[in-house]
Amino acid sequence: MRNKKIWNVLMIICLMFTIFVTACSSSDNTANEPESTPEVTDNSKDTGTDTEDGTEEEPAVPTKEFSNEPVTIKIATPWGIDYFTPRMIDPIQEKFPHITVEHVDWNGTAENMQELSAQNIVPDIVLGYTGQAPFEELEMVFGLDEMIQEYGVDLSGVNPQILQELRSRDKEGRLIGLPDAGDVLALYYNKEIFDLLGVNYPSENMTWDELIDLAKQLTVKKDGVQYSGLDLGAMPTALFNQLSMNYTDPETGEVLFDKDPKFAKMMEVLKKYYSIPNIYNPEEENKFEGKTAAMVVNWHGFLTWFGGAVEERVEYEKSMDILPVPSFADSPGLAPKPGAHPWIINDFSEQKEAALQVLTYVISPEYQIQYRMRMGTPSVSLSQEDGALFGADDPTYTDKNVTAMFQNTFAEPPARKSPWDRHVAIGEALKKFATTDLNIAEFTRVLKEESEIKIKEEQSKK
Repeated sequence: MRNKKIWNVLMIICLMFTIFVTACSSSDNTANEPESTPEVTDNSKDTGTDTEDGTEEEPAVPTKEFSNEPVTIKIATPWGIDYFTPRMIDPIQEKFPHITVEHVDWNGTAENMQELSAQNIVPDIVLGYTGQAPFEELEMVFGLDEMIQEYGVDLSGVNPQILQELRSRDKEGRLIGLPDAGDVLALYYNKEIFDLLGVNYPSENMTWDELIDLAKQLTVKKDGVQYSGLDLGAMPTALFNQLSMNYTDPETGEVLFDKDPKFAKMMEVLKKYYSIPNIYNPEEENKFEGKTAAMVVNWHGFLTWFGGAVEERVEYEKSMDILPVPSFADSPGLAPKPGAHPWIINDFSEQKEAALQVLTYVISPEYQIQYRMRMGTPSVSLSQEDGALFGADDPTYTDKNVTAMFQNTFAEPPARKSPWDRHVAIGEALKKFATTDLNIAEFTRVLKEESEIKIKEEQSKK
């Protein structure tokens, strides 16, 4: 392994020297122009690019070719073999006959990964669906930036907010994985309830205040049934994700939300929501699925959760449709930042090259459209063009306004995601906030004190 790392370093040094010599031999009329980074989209081609003045730039420096030697790689996910095979094993082995893919069951914990290691099972690729902590604890994090440059991996088709989201999880700002797909939120509404109560349907690009005013009109009792205008669903997450804020300082763990006006802004909306009589009952769940809530904010796959088998679901949900998540009045048309579960290359893997080759294919439009977007999972591009194909192979989404999930600009993730935020139990705290007379100031004070205790306990262990 050490020899391999030394060889990689020598290759990078040689590559830098080649670029330097080429730059020095350039003609005078191009030497003073700003240097641009070549974008390599095909490892087998090395063509020049026209500059603004019509001259042709020097061809991009050739990148390293992926090996075609037979190799076996292990991929760890929680999916199970029946789900994993058609989505990963079959397409990857068809694309790369020299690569044999084996699935490893993993429950997302560091403890389970240690158990696998004790059995001499070392996954080459791991789906990081439980956050960064397990990988850091086991020293499995491997930054991809150098290999991506070395092999000329094209990231132009990946939404930049997703890439920034992944970089924000690493204390060094490295790209610690490549995304499996996008993860977005939407506003779902049931026309049946609007028609029953004689209220106009929601419109595109509403503000949160407008949505809550509409929800108030729909929170009524009719024919013995208590209707709720809006099921809270993932709404607090949506609000937080639109504000691009951390609850805590990434370096020190200091609680920040009492100092950040964005947090007060979020709480004002939630206070207005919870103040509507009978809109929220902690003992009632799945009100939208039960057709007693007119609207809900939830994730992109929400409609596949309920309604029975596919044919039954299509009939049950025929009056339900999709709109963009509302935004704040001072930032109209801004969608919550997208989430992503990254494919992590294990730092202990001895097949990093083949692993990167696989991931390069997994983020390609060819793979993403067929095995993600058409199946009902947002592609890594999160583009409106790809969005038109969302759920094309799933009858659940027939005649649904699926492009609504992709039509607005996504909020930027914070520059660094705070690892201490996991100690802020905002979900549990909001349940208390919803069912008590706590004002925003008191709620903030109590949540801060509780969070500080947990953070200090964690810091004392380090």
